[in-house]
Amino acid sequence: MEKFKRLKSITVLYVEDSKFLAKATLRVVENYFNKVYVAYNGQEALELLQKHKNEIDIIITDLIMPVMDGIEMIELIRKDGYSIPIIITTGYDDALALEKIIELSIEGFLSKPIDTVKLLERVNKVVDSLFVKRELATKKEMIDMDIIYSETDENGIIIYVSKPFEKISGYTKEELVGKTHSILKDKSTSASLYTDMWNTLKSSRQWQGELTNRRKDGSSYTINSIMSPIYFRDKLIGYNAACIDITELKNKSRELQAKSKLAAMGEMVSMIAHQWRQPITSIGMISSNLQLDLMMDELKKDVLEENLNKIDQHVKYLSKTIDIFRDFLKETKHKEEFMMKESIEEAVLAIKEQCANNNITINIDNKCANFKMNTFKDGLIQAMINILTNAKEALIRNQVVEAKINILCYEDSKSVYITISDNAGGISEEILHNIFTPYFSTKVDK
Repeated sequence: MEKFKRLKSITVLYVEDSKFLAKATLRVVENYFNKVYVAYNGQEALELLQKHKNEIDIIITDLIMPVMDGIEMIELIRKDGYSIPIIITTGYDDALALEKIIELSIEGFLSKPIDTVKLLERVNKVVDSLFVKRELATKKEMIDMDIIYSETDENGIIIYVSKPFEKISGYTKEELVGKTHSILKDKSTSASLYTDMWNTLKSSRQWQGELTNRRKDGSSYTINSIMSPIYFRDKLIGYNAACIDITELKNKSRELQAKSKLAAMGEMVSMIAHQWRQPITSIGMISSNLQLDLMMDELKKDVLEENLNKIDQHVKYLSKTIDIFRDFLKETKHKEEFMMKESIEEAVLAIKEQCANNNITINIDNKCANFKMNTFKDGLIQAMINILTNAKEALIRNQVVEAKINILCYEDSKSVYITISDNAGGISEEILHNIFTPYFSTKVDK
């Protein structure tokens, strides 16, 4: 029958002292199994089990037998730590015997005379459970070999860790079991992250995020972790966590960020040097003219004040560019409130001189002039400088006549928008899909 097809992969040890009954039963059910070993008492069964213990999947046994009965046989099997499924067939109704058998973890009872269909159905249920256990055991073995995995009880006390967990943490299983994960806590991970994690788990939801932990030797490592609550019959019994080691990836990311930052700093220094050239030249010329007028005794008060004001404006401009560079270097860790207009003006100031020297017009249409923002100001300015610089370079490279960069700010009921556009011809379709790829660049190192 189709529903019994799984039995074909199962090997059975059948223990029955009546040879007549054994043959009669086998005649009906033998073809459903891969193989059936037959023993006529408990002693023979133990010998066969010892010989074929890696092959036999299930035992079907009588209770009352000569030499060694079924109860003694089962007790010896369990004493050896062998958890093989056992089904009992019996024609006796002995309450004390049945009570003792239940204590020995039996999979089921069948009354004699044996109904072969019921026997097959009972074995089939056991086999279904057997397959599930084997699959779980296989997955557990895979987890233990390949995955950074841990389980805790409902109070967060560690009850299991995999071998990769031991390896990455530097602790043995014995050192971890009975402790909480705070043994791995690294001071670089904020308390708010742990609070968010536990609030999520306690609300019966899965939590996913990055954690930096500390090894036994004091070094740190970073993991991407998925944590889940474990329930049994609607009751919380613990939590599990499956993790991936991303330490190397994070280190590589930091290295790439550093290289990207250095490259951007080089461009910024070059930009500032270019922008300073004209103001410094102007200051020098004004100073020379004033000295000449002073020597000729022709220096008038109003001319002096006018030229000093010009010098003051140039100095303020130079100071502003230095502030932009200083802001570019520092990594702001907190949000601040500022006017959107200010951030746009500071970003434009960084490229204004170069644009003027290359006949590039910058048009600003700010429909949110009085809008206040609360975010990372330096990061926003840096992002706009990068976009404006790319636009400027594209316009110069493509030798665009009447080159323009347009900055438009507007808002709707939900958001505020800053759009930056130019007439350099757009981004090539070949690289458009890389626009949000970190560290992607079309610039060739020289």
